[in-house]
Amino acid sequence: MKYIDRILSLVVCVMMVSWVGAQNCHISGRVAVPGLQGKNIAVMNMNTGKSLATTKITDSTFSFDIEVAEPFVGMLKTEPQYPANANSYYYLRIIGEPGNIYADLVTDSLSGTPLNDQLYQFLQESHYEVSVINALYHQLNESVNTPKNERDDLNNKIEKRLGSLFSMIQETYQLNKSNALGAIVMEDYLTYDDPGYEKVMTMLEGAAPVVTTYQPLQTKLAKMEKLSHTAPGQHYIDLTLTDYKTGKNIKLSKVIDGKVALIDFWASWCGPCRREIPNIKKIHEKYGGKDFVVVGLNVWDKTENQTKAINDMGMTWTQITDFTRKATDTYGVDGIPQIMLIGKDGIIIARDLRGEEIEKAVKKALGK
Repeated sequence: MKYIDRILSLVVCVMMVSWVGAQNCHISGRVAVPGLQGKNIAVMNMNTGKSLATTKITDSTFSFDIEVAEPFVGMLKTEPQYPANANSYYYLRIIGEPGNIYADLVTDSLSGTPLNDQLYQFLQESHYEVSVINALYHQLNESVNTPKNERDDLNNKIEKRLGSLFSMIQETYQLNKSNALGAIVMEDYLTYDDPGYEKVMTMLEGAAPVVTTYQPLQTKLAKMEKLSHTAPGQHYIDLTLTDYKTGKNIKLSKVIDGKVALIDFWASWCGPCRREIPNIKKIHEKYGGKDFVVVGLNVWDKTENQTKAINDMGMTWTQITDFTRKATDTYGVDGIPQIMLIGKDGIIIARDLRGEEIEKAVKKALGK
């Protein structure tokens, strides 16, 4: 599927414009949600996280004016619809630029200025492709008992659609890396794909400051950099944490050096973590010894809950505690369980191990 003609139609009117002083940006729209009537809606600068203007939603509509010196990535965000649920707000990304912008936060429609028209068309295109890909994945997951050739055909369709999606996003980015739209396109690219830290840094070469300083993108890049330093094939990074038994500081290297080590980032409240404990317990009992060690790395938890879980689930292997986020920040972990295997030489063999994959990786590392 070729997107180049469509993309060119999106960017043909984009030009580098220099303004003398700030110009007016009028933003209006609607939020047809009964629970939000009379509540506030704000326009925020996504780079600073600060609110630039606030107004009330009246008769499902809103409007305000801000002064814009140069285009920036912004967000329209309402107060929560339900006071008890802080996440019950509506939002829509926009590009703040001079002119009249119209936004509907229920239908996610956006129009009125060149970059916002292009942003809306890009989002429509990418969201459609993602919906098709998700439908194909669902079809694949439901086709466990279908013939192999049919499953292979579904896999091929998924790969083809993914390739088209990523090509479209990359081409759109290259044509807009000099303006605020490029920042949103790159952010979405890293939501849909993991091209690797080095490739992304190469793509950002020559991009405008509005792209390279875009805070949500910087946050993703920081995580990608950490992951690149702790990916399979890299030497593990040593940490000084807390020994669960003694309460004293202990270096990770003291526990694992010279051994094959299975590191399990877990917490007592984490259901998926608890479901993996029986697998880890079996592996510990089967392979534990001078050449292999299991280390539980308890994170984002409370001492009393950690102790109860260890006792209730019979976790007899080494436990290290980190209440500082040092370990998760260092290894780019933002979800648990994160089960990692490290070789005798200190090289990370695998990350994100789950279920039967854990024992298979351990057996291979031990040469069994």
